[in-house]
Amino acid sequence: MLKGILCLESLSIKVRGTELDAYDLTCIDLFLPQTLKLLKLQPVNEQDAILFMKVLGDGKNNPGHLVNFAMPSNLGCTCFTLLYLSLVLNVISDELIISIANSLPFLVELDLEDRPSTDPKLPRDLTNTGLQSLGLFQHLTSLSIVRSRLNYPVSFKRVNDLGLMLLSESCRGLESVKLGGFSTVTDAGFSSILCSCYNLKKFEVRNAPLMSDLAFHDIIGVVSFLTDLRILSCNLITSEAVAELAASTTLEVFVTYGCRSIANPCLDYISRLSTLTTLNLGGADITDSGLAVLGKGNLPIERLTLRGCVRVTDRGIFSLLNGGEKIKTTLSSLDIGNMPGISDRGIKTIVSSAEAITELCMRYCFHVTNAALKMLASERSKKINLLQRLDLCHCTCFSIGLLELLQDSSFRGLRWLGVGSTSLVTARDNCRVICAKRPWLTLCFEGCEVGCHDGWQFHKSNGK
Repeated sequence: MLKGILCLESLSIKVRGTELDAYDLTCIDLFLPQTLKLLKLQPVNEQDAILFMKVLGDGKNNPGHLVNFAMPSNLGCTCFTLLYLSLVLNVISDELIISIANSLPFLVELDLEDRPSTDPKLPRDLTNTGLQSLGLFQHLTSLSIVRSRLNYPVSFKRVNDLGLMLLSESCRGLESVKLGGFSTVTDAGFSSILCSCYNLKKFEVRNAPLMSDLAFHDIIGVVSFLTDLRILSCNLITSEAVAELAASTTLEVFVTYGCRSIANPCLDYISRLSTLTTLNLGGADITDSGLAVLGKGNLPIERLTLRGCVRVTDRGIFSLLNGGEKIKTTLSSLDIGNMPGISDRGIKTIVSSAEAITELCMRYCFHVTNAALKMLASERSKKINLLQRLDLCHCTCFSIGLLELLQDSSFRGLRWLGVGSTSLVTARDNCRVICAKRPWLTLCFEGCEVGCHDGWQFHKSNGK
C-alpha cells in the first residue's frame, strides 16, 4: 500500500499485539517517500528506533539510501525533511534523543512517550545529557517527553533541575512543552521553562510530586501568552498557584486533574478568566458553594470535567447552571463521573438548563436510574443540540429497560454510548439488533472513555 503512495505527507502506524510481540516492527518494510513530513510509530523498541534514525541520518542528504525509497522525478526535491516525529517506546534514553537530533535536525515537533515494565538502568535511560542534546534542534517549537506508568510505577529519576534549565536555555523558541514523570525536578526546573521560553503558549506537567505553587510565582509576564495550561497529578499544587493566573486574558484551557489540594478559593480566581473554554477540575476538593461562584463568573466554558469531585452534589450542579446566563448556553461537554452526590435530580438540572450539551459522562454515578435516562431521552429530543455521546459505564442502577429507549426514536442524535459494567452487557444480542437499525451508533461494552480513543486496543474482536 505504501509503495503506491508516492506523495504521502503523514504516516501513523499503531501495532496491536501482546506484550511479547508489541514492539516488533521488523516485519514492516517501511517505504518513506521524500514528501513525508509527519511520522508516528506505536509501539517501537528503543534500540530499533535508534537504528532507524541512523538509516534516516544516512539518507537525509541522499534519500536513495533509504530502504525501498522511490521518488517521482517530476517533484524535483532532493532532500528528505521530516518535521513531526512521534514515538511510543519501551524506554527513552540519551542515545535515542541524540540519534534523533543528529538525523532529523529540521524537526519542528518531537513527541516521545515510553512505557517501561521495569526501572530503566543506565545507559538505557534519560539523563540531563539527553535533555541538553535537544539544543541541536534549531527549529523545534513543540516538545513532549512523557514516562507513562501504564505498565509500572516509574519516573525519570536521573533528570533534575539542571536538566530542565539546560533545556530552557537551548530551546528558547518552544511554543508547546509537555513533561510527564519528572519526579526529581522541583519548582526551579519547571519555572525555568516558563520564564525562558518566551513564545510558550501550551504548558503541561504531569506526575511531578515536587512541583508546588512556587513554580508559578511571579509569572505575570508569562501568563499573558499562555493559552493552554495543564497540571495533572501534582499534589503540592494548591489554589494559590491559580491566583497567579487570574490576570490572564488569553488562557483558554486549564486542567488540574488529580491535583487534590485544589479547593474552593481556586474557583474564585478561575471565574475571572474571561477567555476560558475548557476546564478540568477532576479530583479537586471543591464543594457546591465553589461551583456557585464559578457559575456566577459568566465564563464561555464549553467543556467541563468535575469527575471525582466527591463533595459536589445535585445542589452544586444547579448553582453552576443557574448562577449565570453564559455557561448554560455554551457548555457542550460535561463529565460528572465518580460523584456519589449526583442523582436523578442533578441530571434533571442538566437536561433543563444546559442548552448546548452534546456529550455527557456519568460513569460510576451509582444513584442515577432509568428515570434520568427517560428525562434525557424526552427533553433532549426537543432541543436543537441533540445528545451525541453518553457514558453510562458502571452505573449499576440502570435496568434492561434502557433497551426500550434505544429501540424507539429516543436518543435519535446519539453516536456513541458507553455501557461497560451495566445490565446491557448481558444483552449484547439485543444491542446488536439496535446497532443494525442505527448503523451510525457505536455501543462500547469495554469501559472505554468517551469515543474509545484511549481504549480501542483492549476491545474484544467480537465486541463493538
